[in-house]
Amino acid sequence: FLIRFSMLKHVFVLLLTYGIGAVSSDFAATNPFFPEISEETYKKTLNELSVGREEQGQDLLERVTLLDECSKHTTCGSCAAASSLFTPCRWCPKFGDVSCHVVGSSSNTCESDEQITDPDNCEALPATRKPVVILPGLIGSNLDAKLTEKPSVTSPVCSKNSDWFTVWISAYEVAPEFYKCLFDNIELHYNDEDETVSNNPGVEVRAPSYGASVDAVMCLIPGNEKLCSSSTNWVNLVKAMEAKGYEVGKDLYSAPYDFRMGEKQFMAEGGDYSKLKTLVEEAYVNNGGAPVVFVSISYGGPFGAAFLTDYVDQDWKDKYIDSFISLSGVFNGAPMVVHQLLSGMPAYGLTWIDQTLLRDTMREWPSLSWLVPTFVEDDVNNDEGDRVIMYTDVKNYTLSDVPELLENGGAAGAAAIKRKQEITTVKDPGVKVHCWFTEDMPTEWAYYQANDKLDQDPGIIPGLGDGTGDKHSLNRCESWNNVEVVKRSGLCHSCYLSDEEVIKDIVDLLTE
Repeated sequence: FLIRFSMLKHVFVLLLTYGIGAVSSDFAATNPFFPEISEETYKKTLNELSVGREEQGQDLLERVTLLDECSKHTTCGSCAAASSLFTPCRWCPKFGDVSCHVVGSSSNTCESDEQITDPDNCEALPATRKPVVILPGLIGSNLDAKLTEKPSVTSPVCSKNSDWFTVWISAYEVAPEFYKCLFDNIELHYNDEDETVSNNPGVEVRAPSYGASVDAVMCLIPGNEKLCSSSTNWVNLVKAMEAKGYEVGKDLYSAPYDFRMGEKQFMAEGGDYSKLKTLVEEAYVNNGGAPVVFVSISYGGPFGAAFLTDYVDQDWKDKYIDSFISLSGVFNGAPMVVHQLLSGMPAYGLTWIDQTLLRDTMREWPSLSWLVPTFVEDDVNNDEGDRVIMYTDVKNYTLSDVPELLENGGAAGAAAIKRKQEITTVKDPGVKVHCWFTEDMPTEWAYYQANDKLDQDPGIIPGLGDGTGDKHSLNRCESWNNVEVVKRSGLCHSCYLSDEEVIKDIVDLLTE
């Protein structure tokens, strides 16, 4: 999951290229990136028309109209059918694009001989499309924040008041100094007495665009096509599905959630599992009683698995769930999370970010405690036992000792959350599962450090996995009753959503 930070160095370069809004005390409430045709540009165009610069203004308005006319077409057939002298649209079928463009568009990645303008040259749409709900992974949902009279800030550039804005993530959020505002706004505090978590005073956080929308999962940095293309999330799959006739809000839905949370928050009354159950039932009705497919990646795997094993019963699953497609599902967490909670990890290329501050921000996220590997005694597919995860000069900590390890390393909140964990996600979810993962790449597996220096960078003992999750977590699905396992070689944890073959295979399953 932290591999996603590797994108952000490139994103920061784009930030410098495309510009930042003026720095001010309410900077958090602004969007620092200018879309290709912004509201400001549009208003300027209207002003130009009013003062007699009709020709220049009219050209831009016509371009806006054509862009809107072409971009609304999501299938080859509708795009090509709209191609005419007056609406020159071009369909680009190339992977990573799969879009309808106005002629001459700079975002069209197809050569002229690859573009399709005749509906007869388009593939026929499939007769069957199973309704889908996307379950994103850790840091895979956009989050909004609202600030109301915060009593303090961590930097003069941070705001104390702001209406709702994208806190996870816009590129200025990881810029020098501004990242301190981000960390302060997404920090959580755990109360062990009632097992609840809370934001810092004056901060509210929500996951936007739930259900009949995919806006919050398309890319890590929304609002600008160029930045979105450099931080792709589910956009390639969504475009590929739309090209096969899927319609967002009809047979394609998403369930973004506050990825800082864990089992207790998801299971709570009115929590994310309640919302997900209602969404699945609505999708089922909207599609004439067709059962729904979950498609997940990474933390979305255990998120979906716990919903199926501990929130709904078998009769409900038999009626409403067709299958569960899991990509890189870390069903018993990832050792890398222990590394993050104890010493912190570098923010992959963003050298100005204080890794200790990042660590402290995340230490009381229930999601991270849930993602610490657990020894599950009755797990039939446990092929490593209660193995050692941290070697020290005083004690070798096994998976059963993880709460003690975390507490001795200064992560008392994470230790308390882990001690009260009730749900593991290694059980058979009771539905058809397509479990796809990689297990042949070097991956953090265990660590060594002096017992009095557990909060400092450890030595790393490598194992195998997908570069983030280790094989002993990824392969937990192999023992389930109704599972088809596909192992891909050399495909990294988050790379599944940008791999052309994977995207094609998912779409084939959904339309078979």
